[in-house]
Amino acid sequence: MAKIEIRSIVEGGKKVGKLIKENQKEILAGMGVAKRGIKLLKENTENKKENQLIKKKLSYREQMYKKYVNEILPKLDSQNRLELFQYIDDIEQYVQQLKDEEKRENKLKKPLYEKKIKKWYSLLMQIRNKMSTKDYLEFIKIYNDLNYQSNYFKGFEGHVEKFKRYIDTEKNDVFLKYLEKTTGRDIEKIKKDFMIIE
Repeated sequence: MAKIEIRSIVEGGKKVGKLIKENQKEILAGMGVAKRGIKLLKENTENKKENQLIKKKLSYREQMYKKYVNEILPKLDSQNRLELFQYIDDIEQYVQQLKDEEKRENKLKKPLYEKKIKKWYSLLMQIRNKMSTKDYLEFIKIYNDLNYQSNYFKGFEGHVEKFKRYIDTEKNDVFLKYLEKTTGRDIEKIKKDFMIIE
């Protein structure tokens, strides 16, 4: 380690002290300017960060997409038919908005819109499939117990009554076609699950 003479440090300190004493007004004015400069620099940095955050903020549609993926999809099992129906309707509206925007924009942005539409369609299919599955399972419960009260079909009681009328008919074909149409299941699977023997 290099040795520094204490004498040179003391002499340098005396010179600095003398310089400060002689130029006190200028130094104080310079400190005020420096202080304001530091404050402005800090404010500009904060404003820049805020502007970047604003730019990074998601559009409403993107926020809703994240909400569907992170909050709604994991809870689909606990939703009733009315809630699932509302989700499907909302997503169809978002897809329509994207299609309308795609028509208005230039052709260079078409792949971007196609990607967004594809993401929303993926969500739509998941919710539709969940609704179809839950409908099917509830229909099995109703078929096996006509007095069963379904909380899932709350708000769709007419749907349940229509199903019960089809159960009462002697024609299995009409009943099977109705189930095939409403649930998307294959007739052979329906026959097996509902234990219909012809």
